[in-house]
Amino acid sequence: MKDNDLTGLMAVIGLFVVVPVSLALMLASSELGAASIPIWMAAALASWLILNGPVGKALSARLSGGVGGADHPGETLAELDDLRARVAELEERQDFSERLLAQKDAAPKLELPR
Repeated sequence: MKDNDLTGLMAVIGLFVVVPVSLALMLASSELGAASIPIWMAAALASWLILNGPVGKALSARLSGGVGGADHPGETLAELDDLRARVAELEERQDFSERLLAQKDAAPKLELPR
């Protein structure tokens, strides 16, 4: 992973997750005093659950430079080649259909004998 990507990811997490949660917890502590201890405990438990779940594992893989979802690159490349071939076939069919429609419009109209 590039340093710029890592810096950007950490900035986004810090700016949109850590800072608002920290400010909310500080506000609750100043308003509620000792009654805010359960709120801190709930926030810590929620953070622990999130970081030990799939989101935490994905963040860990992203930060360590791992690529998620590319366990079988050979199969992925084969599927990509198949999809490219199918798109090329669809393009040929569309071109053929467009040519047929153009010929239909350009065909001279024959009049019935009188």
